[in-house]
Amino acid sequence: MHPASWVTWVLVVMVVALATTNPFYLALLLLAVVLVAIVAPRQANGVVSFRALAVFGAVMAAISMLIAVINGSYGDHILFTVPGPEVPRWLGGLRLGGPVAAEGLVAAGIRSLAILSILIAFGVFNGAVSPYRILRSTPAALFQASLILTVGLTLLPSSVEDLRRVREMRALRGAPGGLRELPALVVPAILGGLERSLRLAEAMEARGYGASPPLPARARLAAAGAVPLLVAAAWAWFYEPSWRPYGLAALLGAIALLAAWWRTAARARRTTRFGREPVPPAERIAIASALALGATVLALRFTGLGQLTYNPFAGLPVPGFELLPALAAAAMAWPAALITLRPGPAAAPAADPARPAEARP
Repeated sequence: MHPASWVTWVLVVMVVALATTNPFYLALLLLAVVLVAIVAPRQANGVVSFRALAVFGAVMAAISMLIAVINGSYGDHILFTVPGPEVPRWLGGLRLGGPVAAEGLVAAGIRSLAILSILIAFGVFNGAVSPYRILRSTPAALFQASLILTVGLTLLPSSVEDLRRVREMRALRGAPGGLRELPALVVPAILGGLERSLRLAEAMEARGYGASPPLPARARLAAAGAVPLLVAAAWAWFYEPSWRPYGLAALLGAIALLAAWWRTAARARRTTRFGREPVPPAERIAIASALALGATVLALRFTGLGQLTYNPFAGLPVPGFELLPALAAAAMAWPAALITLRPGPAAAPAADPARPAEARP
C-alpha cells in the first residue's frame, strides 16, 4: 500500500478512538486494527517495533486497571475494598485504596481499549511502511517535519535491536539476569541510540539536508497567527456555545492563514524526485472513504448523536448501539481488504515435462 494510505488509516483510527467512549465501538475498532495487524506485511525492523508497541500498549492497559484498583473508585456497584491510608481533605484528599467500584474498572477498561487501538495501529504503520518512503512522499512544505518524523520512526526499532544485542552479549559473558540488571541493559541502548542520532545529524548536516532559504516574514506571521485563531475557535466552540459562529469564523481564518503559509513554504523549497510513486485508484477511493468516515464520527460526536459517549458512573447502564458508528469503527479494517484483494506477483510458467531440456554449453 502507498504511504498516504497508511497515514490516513492511522489518523482516522486515532480520530475514532479519541472521539468515542462507547465500549462496543472501541471493541469493534480494536478488532479491526488487530485484523489489519495480522494481514499487514512487516519489514525486518518492523516486526521488532510492532512487538514493542504491542507490549507497551498491553502494559499501559494493565497499569490503567491497576491505578483504578489502587486509588479506589466511586460508584454504586462496590466489588471489593482495598485497605490503605487516606490523606486528610485539607491536604488534598488523596486516597490509596478504599472501595473499588465496577464503574471505575469499566472506565479504566474503556481507556485501555482506546490506548491499545492507537498503539497497535502505530505499530502496524511503523512495521509496514519504510520511513524513507514517507520522506519521499511528503510534500515540500512539510519536508522539515517529515525529516524529524523519519528519524523518530527509525529510533524505536534500532533501540529495541540495541537492547536485544546488549542482552545477548551479557548472556554470553555469564552476567546474571533479572530486574536488578535492567539499568545495565537500558543505559547502553539509550547511549547507543543517542550516539547514532548524533552521527546521523552530523552526516545530514554535512550533506546539506535542511539547507533551505528562510521563509518570508509574511509566511511566518501567517503561521504564527493561525495558532491563536485555532485556540480561540476551540474555546468558543466548547466553552461558549453562544459564540460558536465567531468560533467558526476564527477557524476559517486560521485555515486561510495556514493555506497561505503552505503555498509559500512549498514554493520556497525545490525538491527533486527521480521517480514518483502514484496512489492507485482503489487506494484513492479508500482514502476518501476513510476521511469521510472520520468526518462523520466527528460530526456525530459534536452533535451528540450516535451514542458515542458513555458514562459508566451514571449507574453503569448498558451502552447504546447504533449502526452507523458501528460500521464506521468496523470499516477501519479496510487496509486488510486492500491487501487481501491485491493481485500477487505472476507465477513463472511451469516447465513442460514432455519437452527435452536444452543442452548446456
